[in-house]
Amino acid sequence: MRLRQLAIGLLVIASASFAGADVIELQPNPVDLYDLDHGWYYTWGIVAGRDISGFVITGASLFFDDIRNWDASDNDLWIHLLDSAPSGVRAYRDYGGGGDAFAYQGVLLEHYEDLPVTAQDITYTFTNDEVLALNLYLQNGDNFALGFDPDCHFYNNGVTLRLVYTSVPEPACLAVLSVGALLPRRRRIRA
Repeated sequence: MRLRQLAIGLLVIASASFAGADVIELQPNPVDLYDLDHGWYYTWGIVAGRDISGFVITGASLFFDDIRNWDASDNDLWIHLLDSAPSGVRAYRDYGGGGDAFAYQGVLLEHYEDLPVTAQDITYTFTNDEVLALNLYLQNGDNFALGFDPDCHFYNNGVTLRLVYTSVPEPACLAVLSVGALLPRRRRIRA
């Protein structure tokens, strides 16, 4: 009987923690990140606004609308999750230098090689470890960033970051729920 009560209590806690799940989609300004010119590398600093401040991110994905290489030459696009960067989109000159400007910084999300000249949609879905790193970055300063280093020119029609987040019951609420689930239930005996 106690095991059943414990299971019910844990089910209530789990459902309470995910009951407030919501989605927010963010886009940089400019939405195409200056078409990811190969002479530059970019940061997109994101401050957790009231929409996600105090929540836990449970999933994330990065979407590129109609991304394409400007010609048929070899190309690379490195994308990193960073702990922080100045708010908004910032471009830094690298004069088309090869290699990853963010090497050994943050978490390497993806390294795309040889994207075609034909436009295509690409969605990168964060792994569980990357979502955990994102949450740690948010706890570290209520912000995080994405770093993009194109070693070619990538035209695109926009970049979108999609975050799935949820509210988490306060520790006091969790304690009450879990203690209540462990309490023995009284039975009425009818005569």
